[in-house]
Amino acid sequence: MNRIIFLAVAATMFFQHSAHAGGTGWNIDETCRFQLVYLPPEGEGTSPASAPGDRFMETLLKNIPAYRPDIDNILYKDILGLGFPLPGREDTSKLKLYLKLYEWPAPLDPVLSSHRIFDALLLYKVAGAERLYESAKNPANVYVKYASIDRADRAFTDRSPFRAPEVPKQWQFDSHLPFSSLYVTPEQIAREGTEADRARASARGVVAFHASLSRVYEASLSLLAATEEKRYFADFRRCPDSADGICAVRIYEVPVKPFVFDNFRELPMPQDPDRVFLSGLLLVKLTDYVVDSPMTVKEMEKIRPGTKTFDTRFRAVWSHVFEVASVLDLR
Repeated sequence: MNRIIFLAVAATMFFQHSAHAGGTGWNIDETCRFQLVYLPPEGEGTSPASAPGDRFMETLLKNIPAYRPDIDNILYKDILGLGFPLPGREDTSKLKLYLKLYEWPAPLDPVLSSHRIFDALLLYKVAGAERLYESAKNPANVYVKYASIDRADRAFTDRSPFRAPEVPKQWQFDSHLPFSSLYVTPEQIAREGTEADRARASARGVVAFHASLSRVYEASLSLLAATEEKRYFADFRRCPDSADGICAVRIYEVPVKPFVFDNFRELPMPQDPDRVFLSGLLLVKLTDYVVDSPMTVKEMEKIRPGTKTFDTRFRAVWSHVFEVASVLDLR
């Protein structure tokens, strides 16, 4: 079984060191880049069998056999517990979420898919965002991270492979993107010092991105609630027939601090598990809610997201988790 640690699970299981404010800016990691996670509707995944004319995605990582997932240790129960917007299943402790990276398929438009996520997150206001938007114009800079929910004891072989994903239509792809991963580096990559020093330095891009994104949300949104660990920003949507009524709200959940990992050696990445390690991580969750009956802003401010009261008044209609991560690359 691969020893690759999924980003969000790593954040929960191996958090050791909190980042401090600061950072020297960020750039897009030229190896891991931007990855959109595609989870096809239940029952619509493809099988290993193919017919003439079928188009399939090309695997990205050549160091892992094509028939095996790149990441195979995500218990479905655990990732659901972290709040990722994934479909409910029975016996989640007996299931896993399997992931595999593929090159961007020619029939899909990376600008449409990427910019919808970027715009919803207000990333166009983040310092340095022009690099992100420009990068997405090149299909070589965007990867598909194909997801599959299957038995935890599933064995993958050349005769029983990870299902080769057929290229979906644009609308279907864009409608089934539960999360995405942007990998960043600091503006100045450390080449000296101990491995621990270089690992902490490599996470400065994540810290800088978090600081810039936080400033954007503070200036553009309403702070609805805050805890020691998270802040909840809101974009209120007025009712069409009422100037004072709120009929919908978009909630942005942002950690107070991103993760910076001291135990990076325990967090190998699939690109090269012996020499590439996860060093930093930021998780931002975006959710659109509608209300059964209009509310005022004052009423909204009294209800904290994630509580039973909030859940009884609001219904989630769309959600996405955006990961900003960094790696220590010793290659």
